[in-house]
Amino acid sequence: MKSNVKLLLGIILSSILVIGGFIFLNNKAASETIPNVDVAGVEVSPSYYDLADVPIKGGIVSKEYKIKNVTDRTIKIKKVATSCMCTTAKIKTSQKETGFFGMEGHGDRNPSINLELAPGEEALVIVNFDPAAHGPSGTGPFDRTIWLTFSDPGGVKELKFSGKVVS
Repeated sequence: MKSNVKLLLGIILSSILVIGGFIFLNNKAASETIPNVDVAGVEVSPSYYDLADVPIKGGIVSKEYKIKNVTDRTIKIKKVATSCMCTTAKIKTSQKETGFFGMEGHGDRNPSINLELAPGEEALVIVNFDPAAHGPSGTGPFDRTIWLTFSDPGGVKELKFSGKVVS
């Protein structure tokens, strides 16, 4: 009888710990959520590229987007992510260059970069697109997005490109 009570108490205690862990992790993720709104005070040039026809065997296509802090205060880029595994992006300032970041998903999250841009400072967002990433059946039109997540001020700046992968 005593062993049944111990077993029952062990199950109850384990359940409480598992449920508490889920609640803790959900609250942590919710507190890190940044509104998906455009960030005022950040200029992007260009904000979109039309790559037209991209040969599947043509190799990596690289494009650069210039971003500029047009406010009178320092802004902070928290994270970089892309919409597809075929696309990676990094940020280069006069002071620092990040590594390449890709698509998040399947439990993976890109780490925070916490890159600061001073008033008037410019940075380059360097984007690589691999037309062969989806294999031989990956031909056809595509639309891709790079998200720059800001924590101060909070919001997201989207950079886009599209085209058509051809044989």
